[in-house]
Amino acid sequence: MFKILSAQDFIIFEPDVFHSYEEATINFNDGTAIRGNTKITLDSPIKFKVNEDSKPDVWTDMMLKGVIFHSVFDDVSFMYVNVKNRLMMQLLEVIELGEISIFAEVSSKALPFSVFFNLGGSVALIPNNSGFSNNYDKEVFFDLYAKKENEEAINFTTVFKFKKVATNFFENCPQIVDRLKDKKY
Repeated sequence: MFKILSAQDFIIFEPDVFHSYEEATINFNDGTAIRGNTKITLDSPIKFKVNEDSKPDVWTDMMLKGVIFHSVFDDVSFMYVNVKNRLMMQLLEVIELGEISIFAEVSSKALPFSVFFNLGGSVALIPNNSGFSNNYDKEVFFDLYAKKENEEAINFTTVFKFKKVATNFFENCPQIVDRLKDKKY
């Protein structure tokens, strides 16, 4: 049986793990794990240090299954996943694991202006030439992926002919297929 996910199931974590080392556990393909300080690099290798003072080692999908970041509020998992039409495995955030697993890829880019909220509730947009930014100075994008066991993941955010591809993908789940046919997606 499939679980139908709602919008609240898609709270995407945009970690600071791309800029600084965070406490995490890296999981190896052989089932072992090590806890330490970890950072994800731009092209998805994982830099890992046993402690803050040690020199980082670089790990890829050749040795790792994924990484779990430990934050105050929740643990956030990333896994290396084979994605359709991609040459290399992608490190994606795990949203839901199951018969059909859901993953997310989060990215952001800096905006060419700074955003400031005034006390009166108005918003001021000022060109950002300083090189410094605040938390509102970026635009966040995410792609959602679905993956069946022993198959490549599909990026449903960018798929052409969504209804047809989704109906074929969810063919064993009549509830979802009916919603797709009724255009309730």
